[in-house]
Amino acid sequence: MVKKINLQAMLDEAKEIFTTGFMCSESALYILNKYYELGIGEEGIAMSTGFPYGFGDGGNVCGAVAGTTMALGKVFGRSVKGDPSFQKCLDVTRELNEDIAKKYKTSICPELIADYEFSTPERKAFCIEVLFECLRSFAKIMERECGVEIEDRE
Repeated sequence: MVKKINLQAMLDEAKEIFTTGFMCSESALYILNKYYELGIGEEGIAMSTGFPYGFGDGGNVCGAVAGTTMALGKVFGRSVKGDPSFQKCLDVTRELNEDIAKKYKTSICPELIADYEFSTPERKAFCIEVLFECLRSFAKIMERECGVEIEDRE
């Protein structure tokens, strides 16, 4: 894992990949994997493909939140049953959700984009801001919990 990240560069690249073919969940996981060197392979990115639009357009959590949650799981999750580290993962995931809900009142995709026509540039721009907020939350958590310094804060 890295010792520091350039937040502005990460946000700029996240916008680029989100506007050129990746969906919100893929964008979040891809960019966090790249900038934090999480070691997630292509299969992991592929696993995030079903999360956009509230889990396959199912009306649930925002895909950017889901992709960021996957990255939090990579850092704080467990792979051995009974390992108590799951509590830390739950705590930081709750923090992510609370950060998004604090800013937008919800982390549920249809509620987030309710004021937008889906195919409009305005909706896409709004979703980029939600993605950015997820990335900022992850950066804050990583700085506090893992000592990853944030350079070029906005």
